[in-house]
Amino acid sequence: MRVFLAATVLFAGLVVHVSADIIQDVVNQVSEAQYTAYLTADDFLYTQAGNNRNNGTAQFNAAVANVLDTFLSFGLAATIENTPTYQNVVAPKNGSLRPDDIYIVGAHLDSVGNPGADDDASGVAGVLECARVLSRYPTAASLVFITFDQEEDGLLGSTAYAQAARARGDNILGMLSLDMIAYNHPDGTPSADIYGRTASDAVKNAVAAALLSYGGLPATISGDYPYSDHAPFEAQGYPACLLIEDWGNPYYHQAADNTDVPGYLDYAYGTDMVRGAVGYLATAAVVLVPEPGTWLPLLIVALGALRRPSPATGA
Repeated sequence: MRVFLAATVLFAGLVVHVSADIIQDVVNQVSEAQYTAYLTADDFLYTQAGNNRNNGTAQFNAAVANVLDTFLSFGLAATIENTPTYQNVVAPKNGSLRPDDIYIVGAHLDSVGNPGADDDASGVAGVLECARVLSRYPTAASLVFITFDQEEDGLLGSTAYAQAARARGDNILGMLSLDMIAYNHPDGTPSADIYGRTASDAVKNAVAAALLSYGGLPATISGDYPYSDHAPFEAQGYPACLLIEDWGNPYYHQAADNTDVPGYLDYAYGTDMVRGAVGYLATAAVVLVPEPGTWLPLLIVALGALRRPSPATGA
């Protein structure tokens, strides 16, 4: 037993040390081409002119199925929380060392009777890209990737999820809402806004640091803004924040919020937002990747220790 525990501690010590270089390696897996494809592909998130992803429409239901299939393709045990009023798509990824500690990234899939390319297919595409990248890596804590329904009708999907999480006793240590992340206001330097209550300052500051370090975007940190899917989590006492573009989208809640408008969305900017989100999640949940050149010799030592006879038993 003593030998087994020593090897386990050695292996744990091997994987839990995560440097900024390792996080950067993870963030480098974020692909602008893939993010753009999620956001612009025909018959996927239905962001083209004339589309309508309002809750309950045929195109909304098809987008739900597409998101579910995409999560499943990453090897995640995704399901649809399906009730008569909302359809959240939930894709958990269990942590290897601290599975009860949970970090969530979410975005709302519904629109207000329009294509909703920026509001909020841009965030949904970001959640999918976060899931694609982070599903490849073991993490110490658990991650949950969610697309929420009926944000536009009063945060109904996220409220139901947050209330159920509190009733279950989920230990959610951070929730990040990606809501409108691809319209880069042309009048200034690319930047972002982060909102949340004072109680969420630690998460807000961590997201801002990751956004600058890994996405190259400065952020303005502001206070309570109870109009996106982070707010129901804060209402349940969980730390959460909203990551959003600088305010000023001229097509907000309009039919022109679609990917067919030339030059409307800035996919490189949206990808930088996703890089910040991945950097935050990889740091907070602790991606379990050893330093280059260290894992093989240490693993050999650990396996050798397991094969040696126990001093206590001689067998």
